[in-house]
Amino acid sequence: MIESTLSISEPQLVLSLFGARDQHLRLLREQFGVTITHRDGEVRILGPKEAVSGATKALEQLKRYAERNGNLDAETVAAIIAQIRGASVPNKARVDVINPSRQIVARTEGQHRYIHAIRNHDLTFAVGPAGTGKTYLAVALAVEALKQRLVRKVVLVRPAVEAGENLGFLPGDLQAKINPYLRPLLDALHEMIDYDQIKR
Repeated sequence: MIESTLSISEPQLVLSLFGARDQHLRLLREQFGVTITHRDGEVRILGPKEAVSGATKALEQLKRYAERNGNLDAETVAAIIAQIRGASVPNKARVDVINPSRQIVARTEGQHRYIHAIRNHDLTFAVGPAGTGKTYLAVALAVEALKQRLVRKVVLVRPAVEAGENLGFLPGDLQAKINPYLRPLLDALHEMIDYDQIKR
């Protein structure tokens, strides 16, 4: 038996990480077979070496996710636990990208439906809060289609405005106003494929 510790002091982060009525915490305990307690801003994980290692990795990933996105749902927690434990992820939930070191997997039921919709329809609209993966998954699926030669090129489009048309009260010229719309698309693209491939 070994013990591992993880510092988590922010009350809101603890609540998000453990879930309502500690439902996420119970799932972690059951899936890894460890004892997890929280006291004085410190999470203690006790159990067999491999189980503690897996539970610690899962908690670290869940902590990073909660810090970025705020709330954790049960599907995301289950997906991260499955990934750490090496459970197989259905092929329909995977997105293949050109960079072989990069594996992208849907982590929530909403993301599963989103991937299915994009793969099966010519036009897909997605509405949801920031940080839920809408832009990132759309770019990943575009790269996948390029890799599989379903398309010849990926086109990133800006808001449809004529040159000189008023785009609101944002500062700067037209280019400066449009760039923020394209930045998330370009950032995602740079994560998935090499710079030389992007230029081509």
